[in-house]
Amino acid sequence: MRMILVGGEYAGTTSVAIEFHRLAREQLGIDLGSIHDHWKIPYTVTHYPDEITEDEADRFLALSTRQREAWQRHNLYYHTLAAVGAPRDQIIVGFYIEDTIYADLYYRYGGPGEAGDRAVHAPAIEKRLVALAPETVLVHVWARPEVIRRRAVDTPHRRQVVPDADVELVQERFAGAVAASRIAHKIELDTSDTTAGEAAQTLFERMEPLLTEDDRARRAAPGSA
Repeated sequence: MRMILVGGEYAGTTSVAIEFHRLAREQLGIDLGSIHDHWKIPYTVTHYPDEITEDEADRFLALSTRQREAWQRHNLYYHTLAAVGAPRDQIIVGFYIEDTIYADLYYRYGGPGEAGDRAVHAPAIEKRLVALAPETVLVHVWARPEVIRRRAVDTPHRRQVVPDADVELVQERFAGAVAASRIAHKIELDTSDTTAGEAAQTLFERMEPLLTEDDRARRAAPGSA
């Protein structure tokens, strides 16, 4: 089972991924392994539930823009190769779509003509995924702008990426990227009026027709995940 969840900050991508991971283990008997959520700088390396320290975050932010870009480009290609390696399961939050959008708006790297030009690298990564891991499902997680803003106040992130004024802009960027994606399997998930657990259950049900033969075989044989 391979899945990429994308959406603007506070849409619920990470929370839904965590809940979906739990449901896959409880209802299918499949352990999806680590949740790869590495594209909100400076949180670029750990896997849930681990978190980097504030000192580690400060040290990463002290890197030059060129160093951060190279780090993230290597991160992107590493996880692309992982999609066709030995692990048969993969759940990624953000990935090249998030990196491309946030790089342009906030990270200030990967522009036209640069070594890390995301207009070159993002399509190259997607092309490889489509060719080598066609079972990949792209999940667009979103919520109404007023809900995004309320969540930013009620449960603020330690180092928020998207400013209040950009909520609609970022949502438009993600929607456009998903629409333009060549990944065949896509799911839209509105989290505006649901908990993360409820949204994950909805996603779980919508994923049913997209399960691979391997997924179905493992569900039929508990303990084989």
